[in-house]
Amino acid sequence: MSRFPRKPTSLLALAVVAAIGTVDSAQAQLEEVVVTARKRTESLQDVPMAVSAFTANQLQNAQVDNILDLERMTPNVTLTDTGGLVAGAVSVFMRGIGNDPGFPQGIGIYVDDVYLNRTSGSLLEVYDVERIEILKGPQGNLYGRNTIGGAIKYVSREPSEEFTGNVELKTGRFDLRQAKASVSGPLIQDSLYGSFGAMVKAQDGIQTNAFDGEDFWGADNQAYRGSLLWRATDALSVKLSADYSSDHSDPRVPNRVAVNQATLDGISFVINGANQFLGQGLGVVDSPDDASLPTDIDRVNTEFTDGFEQFEVDATTLAMTVNWDVSDSWTVKSVTAQRDIDNTQPFDFDGSDQVFIYSMRPREASDFSQEFQFNYSGENLEAVMGLYYLKAEEDLQNYTFQGPRLRAIQFQEKNTYKDHQELESKSAYASLDWDFTESWQLSVGARYTEDSKEEFQRADVTQGFYALAGLQGFPPGAIVAIRPGMEAVAEQSPLFAYWAGNSRYTEVSYAENTDASDSWSEFTPSAKLTWFAGDDLMFYLGYSTGFKSGGFQRNGGVTTPFEPEVVDNYNLGVKSTWLDGALRLNAEAFFNDYTDKQLTSITLDTVTGDLEERVGNVGELETSGVEVELNWLPPVEGLTFALNVGYLDTDMKEYESNGQNIASSTGIGFSPEWTAQARLAYDMTLGDYGFLLLGTDVSYRSESFTNSPVNLNDPIQAQQVQDEHAIWNALAAWSSPSERWRVALEGRNLEDTRVLTNSYVVGPFVTGAYNMPRTWAVSVGYEF
Repeated sequence: MSRFPRKPTSLLALAVVAAIGTVDSAQAQLEEVVVTARKRTESLQDVPMAVSAFTANQLQNAQVDNILDLERMTPNVTLTDTGGLVAGAVSVFMRGIGNDPGFPQGIGIYVDDVYLNRTSGSLLEVYDVERIEILKGPQGNLYGRNTIGGAIKYVSREPSEEFTGNVELKTGRFDLRQAKASVSGPLIQDSLYGSFGAMVKAQDGIQTNAFDGEDFWGADNQAYRGSLLWRATDALSVKLSADYSSDHSDPRVPNRVAVNQATLDGISFVINGANQFLGQGLGVVDSPDDASLPTDIDRVNTEFTDGFEQFEVDATTLAMTVNWDVSDSWTVKSVTAQRDIDNTQPFDFDGSDQVFIYSMRPREASDFSQEFQFNYSGENLEAVMGLYYLKAEEDLQNYTFQGPRLRAIQFQEKNTYKDHQELESKSAYASLDWDFTESWQLSVGARYTEDSKEEFQRADVTQGFYALAGLQGFPPGAIVAIRPGMEAVAEQSPLFAYWAGNSRYTEVSYAENTDASDSWSEFTPSAKLTWFAGDDLMFYLGYSTGFKSGGFQRNGGVTTPFEPEVVDNYNLGVKSTWLDGALRLNAEAFFNDYTDKQLTSITLDTVTGDLEERVGNVGELETSGVEVELNWLPPVEGLTFALNVGYLDTDMKEYESNGQNIASSTGIGFSPEWTAQARLAYDMTLGDYGFLLLGTDVSYRSESFTNSPVNLNDPIQAQQVQDEHAIWNALAAWSSPSERWRVALEGRNLEDTRVLTNSYVVGPFVTGAYNMPRTWAVSVGYEF
């Protein structure tokens, strides 16, 4: 459709010009950014939603090597791995919405239109990509399940019509060795094209295990991607792609962050007190519980080394994409994909070499998806309609040991030898953009989703109960546990008073079986009004909804379903280009209203009298904020500047736990009030000697919680905080006159700022993970 031919003049434009000064009319213009956020190709500045997009060159110059590095590139985004509990999985939050611990992800991650249904295997490396798009807010009308907070889209390079390729070798701190390479070109001229990309990375461990001196948190990663593109006719193309990734690293071991000293002292009295009061060797363990905290965050302590050595994440994806231009107005697209994951997850929950609790969980997952997409393009109407289907299956085994150091009067082993989970998701969606005048556009959309889940679990549980002795001269509650087989010796001690429970060790075994199935459906509409005030100025006002599927609460063989959570989103935004294309300024204000928020709560079991941790729909939450993204080419040749700033207010309105509303004493995690990044780059010519790029960026995040929810009345839980901090990176890159060769010196976290990134509470312990220390690297690349 046509837009106004004249450039807008406003107080904002005059203010920008006044602040910057007089600009040469021949000044360079920012490169147009093309995205597919609305499932069709269009300019970023024509999309009425908050979208950040980065090309392969921009990602390289910003030192973005994997998905976690995207956190600093756009405001109000938190990206971290889950190394505070388990390695190999990603946790993503946008505007306070994401995958809260214990629940499915709330941010959809896509690779070439294929939805990644698992957080394991989603710690994606950046290689062989054309661009990455970050979509903010619910995407319920166009994208698959559980995109209640937004989406991250990897768009890989299409096979090229000319023979091209590149290779990059990198080395750096912690003996980093990394290689990336890709090649692309015609196999049959004007008909069949192919491409192949690879990434191999190895790095020594950053952590040292105090138990045996071994290193952990190293890298042993490989990733490969290949594509064949057949242009059958001018109107029909078929693309076959396959990718494989393997992570066999020495994984990150959780750090011990905080300890409930009083709880551990009480447990220590029970499990070790018999040694002191009744006779050495009578306690169930020989030493009290260790409540110490590490003095060095990169010095960890675990005796579960055999378990961590079995860590692996292997993922394979096969996909076929068919594009058919049926007519000048209609196109049909089909995306068929199969993704398989093998993942072994070791857990050590206490952060010490004493055995409190550990677990080993091998898992195999299989996800099949099919999407049919129908696109219409008319004179004043654009439409996208589609059908989406996902069939996901997962088989797990889980062995968990909880020793007397955790349970005091008993131990427990649980062998889950069969755990089969199935998900079937069906949805239909449509989105229409109607240009009802030259300057106004109305967008409406909706998605209907139906999710069905089934779970089948079989487990054997063994519990051992120790004999419990009361002591002479101690209060009635002061009991100690006796080592099995030593009960008669304990009875002869002068301080033995009575048996407070079992007089001899007893052991019981039983089966714990769970079966569950349920289904949920949701209708998620959206509407948006856009005003194109000029060729370079757009305002939009919108409403959208999203939902995250329900699930099951498991508790001692009893499974209870919980409902989906739903969010209503309202946003007001502006996209603008100024100074003859040298300045791009986009901003959006948003408000999210959660209902049926899925959170973990504490409830009182009326039968046993125990407090139990449960998951369900217990909360109402509101988040609101503003985001600003600016890109500017100052009137200095070769100089570029980028700035993003985000403000986020999170308000817990209601949180039901144990029959009370504890919203006022609950902290929500991964939601810093302020996020910002400033990037500055200067690309200078060296004449016959090539080009030199100097770049630096500083990212800032205000204080935030690293778990969700957090009980602010508990001084131990309240320590789960990421401190206010700033991270400084820098880059110097030389390119040859032909720009085929590139040599770069990279530095990350130059001030060696270390902060907590995620944490978990398990019994009396808080375990967590920290960000990467200072690193440097040197790379050499060649393009042909």
